[in-house]
Amino acid sequence: MRMLLVVIACCVLLVACSGGVKVAQKEGFAPRTRPQTMFIVPFTTIMVPAEVSAGLFDRFVDRLNELQPRTGLEFIILKQGLDAIDAVWLGKRDYVTGEVFAYVEDAGSSTATIRAKSRIRLFQADQSEPTLQLDYPVEIFYEKDYLQHEDARRKLALKISDSMAEKLAEALSGG
Repeated sequence: MRMLLVVIACCVLLVACSGGVKVAQKEGFAPRTRPQTMFIVPFTTIMVPAEVSAGLFDRFVDRLNELQPRTGLEFIILKQGLDAIDAVWLGKRDYVTGEVFAYVEDAGSSTATIRAKSRIRLFQADQSEPTLQLDYPVEIFYEKDYLQHEDARRKLALKISDSMAEKLAEALSGG
């Protein structure tokens, strides 16, 4: 019975601590209603462990491509960073940048918490400022007896990539 109460309390804390994706649409934002190509620049990760950063970007792009029937968009990864891309060429296209930052792990003897923030910015053609920004603070609370630390990190990455892809696809399709 005690274990059941602990599990229920953990679930409540997990749900309560995870904020939703905050969407900020700027004045120049326009949903995309026709098939077109959107470019994605690899995410910047600041002091984020490999278990989080390794699969996060790939899963984000995979999830966006799974949502292609809904958005009508084709997503192409630009392999290099923004500094290596011709600014004039990039300025005439829609593209997405992202970052994961403020990564913190707090571990006790039997429980642990992992927190991070992520941000995605959409730049639309001929706009010098992002027209859409998605901010997502996320927190994973877990018991060490039931979830390995590396698995918790991967779970955090999955949660970030799926949530951000869903919200971006929703915004781009006018939903």
